[in-house]
Amino acid sequence: MPQTFRGKAQVSGLLSSDGTNIVFDVILYPMPQSMKIGQEFDEDITQSEIGDDCAWRGRNEKYMGDIGMKLMDKTAGNLIANAKTGAAFLAPYAIITITKSAITAWNTTWQNISGSSIDQDNVKIGEISFKLRRYADSTQNTLAATTPG
Repeated sequence: MPQTFRGKAQVSGLLSSDGTNIVFDVILYPMPQSMKIGQEFDEDITQSEIGDDCAWRGRNEKYMGDIGMKLMDKTAGNLIANAKTGAAFLAPYAIITITKSAITAWNTTWQNISGSSIDQDNVKIGEISFKLRRYADSTQNTLAATTPG
């Protein structure tokens, strides 16, 4: 039975400081397996004179995203080798723009944040997970994605 892939894209870049170019294929598996989004915000809670919570204030709302990919190589028999050498982290706070997602909360500019991971063993195809953040307030999100000049 033939394999079926969806969301195939090719990513290329520099493997190391010696200027070695790499090209590897990644498969972004369809939702919900590979995309997760969560809401976070800072919360201030005021208590009454007897210690019961009586007022709440939420601020600094942000969304935390997790995008998982499979690292693939079209060369027969070389899946593991490509996954090991082709996996690369994004720069801290790199800007990622997502468009055309069926879930509109994804369609905006995101920051790459700490926590991304690469998973590889000698049995399965390599996996990479990118941790992303964006702010609910559009002005705050624009400033977070802007390099000071």
